[in-house]
Amino acid sequence: MLGVGGQRPTDFDFDLIVIGTGAGGGVAAHAAVSAGKKVAVIEAEKVGGECPNFGCVPTKALLQAAETYEIAKHGGQLGVQASNVSFNYPAIKAWKDLAVRHTGTSEGEQAYASEHITLISGHAHFLSPWTISVGRRRYNAHKFLIATGTKQIVPPIPGLAETGFITYREAIDLIKPPKSLFVIGGGAIGCEFTQLFNTFGTTVHLADFAPRLIGQEDPEVGELLEALFASRGITVHTSARITRIVKKGSKKIVYFEKDGQTHEASVEQILLSTGKAPNTDLGLDNAGVSWDHSGITVNRFMQTSSKHIYAAGDVVGPFRFTHTASYQSRIAAHNMFHTKKKFSADYKAVPRCVFVDPEIACVGATEQRLREDRFEYQVGAVPISLIGRSNTSNMDTGFVKVLADRYGVLLGASIVCPRAGEMIHELTLAIQHGLRAQAIVETIHAFPTWSEAVRLACQKIKSR
Repeated sequence: MLGVGGQRPTDFDFDLIVIGTGAGGGVAAHAAVSAGKKVAVIEAEKVGGECPNFGCVPTKALLQAAETYEIAKHGGQLGVQASNVSFNYPAIKAWKDLAVRHTGTSEGEQAYASEHITLISGHAHFLSPWTISVGRRRYNAHKFLIATGTKQIVPPIPGLAETGFITYREAIDLIKPPKSLFVIGGGAIGCEFTQLFNTFGTTVHLADFAPRLIGQEDPEVGELLEALFASRGITVHTSARITRIVKKGSKKIVYFEKDGQTHEASVEQILLSTGKAPNTDLGLDNAGVSWDHSGITVNRFMQTSSKHIYAAGDVVGPFRFTHTASYQSRIAAHNMFHTKKKFSADYKAVPRCVFVDPEIACVGATEQRLREDRFEYQVGAVPISLIGRSNTSNMDTGFVKVLADRYGVLLGASIVCPRAGEMIHELTLAIQHGLRAQAIVETIHAFPTWSEAVRLACQKIKSR
């Protein structure tokens, strides 16, 4: 019997309905069915969600092609001669498409069917705390998990809609790089696509309202990235406000204010990377679920204001990464069906990566946050040029910086270095478990590896 209004049904179609098949939803669905629960998943777009279809996987596949091309072009510095180095962008796109197929998302329907998980296609809308509609069908469940992700924010810039733009979703499917590009937004996505298209010959402008790129991290990170972009011929406009956009023939003219003056740039294409907003158009008020512009409100157990409804992933925050979405999904799946020992979310050691060249990886606290909290801290930092791997790789731009409390307990870290995304996990583990920097100093690090710079940075920290 279906529930009417706020009335609880007398029986249920499913033990769990998951709305969204990305990392925030899929992990919990698989966990619940493994525990013997009857599960349905609802997907409005492609099975697998954003990361494998539009986000992490396709962008990193394209960036890998760009890195390979860059290495081939500069191989002569190491005595490796590759004549007539070129690229075939349709073939690069084909490689990206293959990487996406390798994730198995195209076979997602069969995968769910093999686990006896019911897959429902369409947009879910709550009719009551216990009942949802998808099209003309209604379903109810004992528990719900909302993992609907986010959508691109489109700022109200005069002329933007009329002139036209692309987002990361369209950018991954271009069959050729644009001749010129204006990227609006200097966060991770904007910087990664700036790097990508610049490598393949696009003239790129990158603008952000913030005073530096990757503005949520320590200043050294964004300042070094801006210098690196400038050395590649990328024009960076920080502390810039886009005032209007006009189309003239085949060109798009972007007008912006910086330092009290008006500037303009004429480009072939505009890439919008101005952040994301949570997908909350689900009839949440009908379900008694609290939400606001930043997303669905949950407690540390991933539980919403309706106790049988949970939420995870980008629609929740505070981080919008695949790895935090899957982490939250695991917590939600456990807590839904375990009444005694609950798992709670802990975000003190979440790695944050930007896949530019060299990579950026950060974890834990930033100096700004520690200063705002009036926390006594110390800093240990070294350039990567000090270590042997820098010499053998002919790469000397970057640094490792660690933050620790007065006793030497690690609080945060920033790395700009080749393979920083791999290097950050030693520091993530240390911060998660409250280790002192001295514990890393006393750990043998293989020579010659980039991670030696982590040990040297920690060596700068004093223990009390």
